[in-house]
Amino acid sequence: MKFVARGPSLATSALSGRRFIVMLCIVLCATVAGPSSSTGTSHAAPPPQAESRVPMLFGSAPDAPDSQLQAIVDDTVGELGGDWGVAVKKLDTGQYAAFNGDVQQVSASLYKMWVLNELYRQARVGLIDLDGTSTVTGSDAAYDASLGILRLNVGSTITFRQAANLMITLSDNTSSELLVRHLGPDNINRFMQQNGLKDSILNWYGNSDNLTTPLDVLREMELVATSRMVDAESSRQMVETMLDQRIVDLFPPGLPAGGKLAHKTGSLDGLLHDAGIVYGPSGPFVLVAMSSNLSSYATARENMPLLLRRVYDYFNNRPYSPARFFPETRQSVGHDFLKFYNIYGGVEIFGYPLGPEQMVNGTLVQHFERARMEWHPEMAEGPAPVAGVALGLLGQEQARKLNLTWSASANTGTDRYFTGTGQGLQGGFLDFWLNHGGERIFGLPISPEAPMLNPSDGKTYITQYFQRARFEYHPELPEGRRIVLGALSSEAGANP
Repeated sequence: MKFVARGPSLATSALSGRRFIVMLCIVLCATVAGPSSSTGTSHAAPPPQAESRVPMLFGSAPDAPDSQLQAIVDDTVGELGGDWGVAVKKLDTGQYAAFNGDVQQVSASLYKMWVLNELYRQARVGLIDLDGTSTVTGSDAAYDASLGILRLNVGSTITFRQAANLMITLSDNTSSELLVRHLGPDNINRFMQQNGLKDSILNWYGNSDNLTTPLDVLREMELVATSRMVDAESSRQMVETMLDQRIVDLFPPGLPAGGKLAHKTGSLDGLLHDAGIVYGPSGPFVLVAMSSNLSSYATARENMPLLLRRVYDYFNNRPYSPARFFPETRQSVGHDFLKFYNIYGGVEIFGYPLGPEQMVNGTLVQHFERARMEWHPEMAEGPAPVAGVALGLLGQEQARKLNLTWSASANTGTDRYFTGTGQGLQGGFLDFWLNHGGERIFGLPISPEAPMLNPSDGKTYITQYFQRARFEYHPELPEGRRIVLGALSSEAGANP
């Protein structure tokens, strides 16, 4: 199905007649380079990541259709005038529902998130400087000038970071034109195709409409929310930009006090969309609502806030305890251990559960192939997602059992150095550490990066021990998946 806009009328209008194919695949491990010692190169450590106003997750649960959530969505939008599409997912539990989720609609300004993603990709690989500047051309400004909403005059200078902020928070078309001119439509297409959105189309050359679906928008927002769009720091900055959204007439009126919303809107004649990440006490969820062929904007402005409020209340005003059975080891994981497992990387990081929850010396624990999860009620009120769960100090324990000790490394100034343990992090291991939870998950490094014998298979790999984990570089694995965690629990004989 294709909806053709009848022409822009609002200040937040998107450029119609532009098509963009986008693909967005959910990956559980970030694409990272090999460790510095395995590639023969090193680089200066990136600056410490800034604190975010909201929790930045590192993964999400598999989709789990929720009949009660589906009933809420159907009841709210099912009988409304116009053409509606909705998709919603609770990230830590996977609770999911959709209404016309795979039906294409004109994207309006939702396409500007694709531009933002490519901007941060190019900044990450050094192709563009976010604080570099560009001059607004007549072509950049033509559309907004025709609408009488021009914010950037021809000849004015702006940084790419400022342009991105205007493009998202005010849906400024001049800024998006300028950014696409520098980034290149083909580069935007290529990056998004590599990342898996299958039904989103932007024609930048003017012979058709921008199209997308609620499910594609949800998947894109899911990657951003879970620190997997480009990398963790880029995702954080994109979320921070969306939190400053200044078009607030659709979802925001339904947001309860204390909730936060990072979102992007879109509008054209007869069309209103809102899509974003909603942060509440029980954890974040992504909500996308798209409405086309509206006879009155009031339909969307009355019902989108209602939809957000009903979904928010469903997730936050009732207890929910997820559980998942793993046939590979015939074990189940539930409650906060499962939320922690989903958020921080799932099977790619922790491996499969080796046994059930059990009490060990007064602490509730569960062993996985590569980690031991522990429940610490004294931490449960902390700021982190699933604050009461921590990983056991398996790295320290296994190093001690193997009689491995290391002298402090010199601070070379080319890595992230930790005076508390006298060790540094650099290259691919540093990227992996940053993009999968850092100290919260793995603790600090307790060894240098060096070739070491692997107790699991007797082979030698570039390895580094951490307080709670062991990083290994496996060159035989596909690119982007070569850094893995050592099977510390399995080696320790946990839950035989």
